[in-house]
Amino acid sequence: MSDIDNLVVLETALAIRPHLSDLLEPQTAAHVQELLDQLLQQIQTHGSEDTIADQIWDLLTDHKATQAWSTQFQPSLAREKGAKGSTNLPGDISSVSYRQFKCPLCDHTWSRDRVGRPTPLCPTHQIPLELIS
Repeated sequence: MSDIDNLVVLETALAIRPHLSDLLEPQTAAHVQELLDQLLQQIQTHGSEDTIADQIWDLLTDHKATQAWSTQFQPSLAREKGAKGSTNLPGDISSVSYRQFKCPLCDHTWSRDRVGRPTPLCPTHQIPLELIS
């Protein structure tokens, strides 16, 4: 995986983290969050190594709900890596525009994947994200 792909996986992991409890059963969400936190800690310690990014992507695509969320959030990476059990959907999704938000204090960004989804707080600073596009 390229450094850009590793960053995309990291961005997806940080973006999905606050939604795990909405996507999965409570016990499963807690387990996935714990594993995700361990992998994110490894990235902070060892840098963005391909094997860690691959493990994060595998974790994010291991459950149907998190797989759907992750592949909608990063459709180009999902096509490239071949999400588990995914099939190519008909139609051109390249014209779908996502509204992007960024933390004013750090580099954390988030893309709204559907109309009506509330904008989350920055997971690091717990402040509202600002619209950037």
